[in-house]
Amino acid sequence: MAQPPRPAPPPPDSPSPGAGPARDHWPDAGANPASWPPPASSTSPLPNLPPPPPAGAGPAGGDAPAVPGARHLTLADLPPALAERLSFDRAAPRRLRSERVPEPVRADLQELWDGLIADVYDEVTGLKRTRSLRRETVERVLARVSVRLLQAQRSVIVTAVHYPMRADEPWKHVAAAGVGGGAAAAAESVAAYGTAGAAATIALVSAMVGEVFETYIAASARTRQYQGAARSPDPTMVVTDLAEAAGYGGSIGRRASNQLAHDAAKWLGDRLLTRTASRFARGLIPVIGVGVGAGMSAFNVNKVVKIPLRPVSEQEVWRLAHGVMTDEEYRTERERFLAVTGADGPEGDQPTP
Repeated sequence: MAQPPRPAPPPPDSPSPGAGPARDHWPDAGANPASWPPPASSTSPLPNLPPPPPAGAGPAGGDAPAVPGARHLTLADLPPALAERLSFDRAAPRRLRSERVPEPVRADLQELWDGLIADVYDEVTGLKRTRSLRRETVERVLARVSVRLLQAQRSVIVTAVHYPMRADEPWKHVAAAGVGGGAAAAAESVAAYGTAGAAATIALVSAMVGEVFETYIAASARTRQYQGAARSPDPTMVVTDLAEAAGYGGSIGRRASNQLAHDAAKWLGDRLLTRTASRFARGLIPVIGVGVGAGMSAFNVNKVVKIPLRPVSEQEVWRLAHGVMTDEEYRTERERFLAVTGADGPEGDQPTP
């Protein structure tokens, strides 16, 4: 029995079942994404963006991946007047914008603030004030921005090693942490009882950036301690000390290493969201929250400066040696001294027979 003829294959540009739109109908790669049509299943109020993640989804910190499908908005996605009102230069606590904060640190804090503010506003806008301050809302917001918050925490540790605060005494860092914690709590408390939406946004971001700023002060204090002992600190040493002061027991008495720093940073990152949520809750307590916030920040930094300095590692010895060998003043002085103490004596200053 003869087989029926096979159907002719579809033309090259025609779509096959389940293969999506034909090539001629794909958006131009160089076109503005805002001009693309939104997906058929999208429920987002903004074009071409996936729906927000469900409450409770996302990483718990550390090296966990970002929330699947989470949107990332910027200030440019907000109305201009609102964006200006929520920007770092207008809404951030003055302590974070102070000229006393080194410029590289202010740049890090501004980048973090402006990078989080639109996402946080997107989560809380439209909610009643009481609901926007609930625990489940805070957890959902933190899950959405957790990866960027963790990256910012690690970034300021590196910045603190290269640009520590000018204060040399540990107590000055403890006092600065208390002032910063109290200022962040005050800004959060005032903002939380203002206009719903924008107020809750400022309160939440103040707690997040305040936690990162506290990390900078603690890392700066530790850097100054190592420098005062004629040591050569690096971020692996400092992050290990910060984790140990916060309760990490796997680093006590051990020399700094890359693997130890990786484990300490992950341990510290796993607790970042919990610490930030606790800071936010403390800041909501009228009047008392400011004092508690200042006291807790000072207490946390004081724990860092109280632990013993880490033993010298092989990497630190190499850094010290490299710093000596590349110090032009040292090399010039060394050559002059060797010439003075050489067998022939200094030129033009020979001893008389």
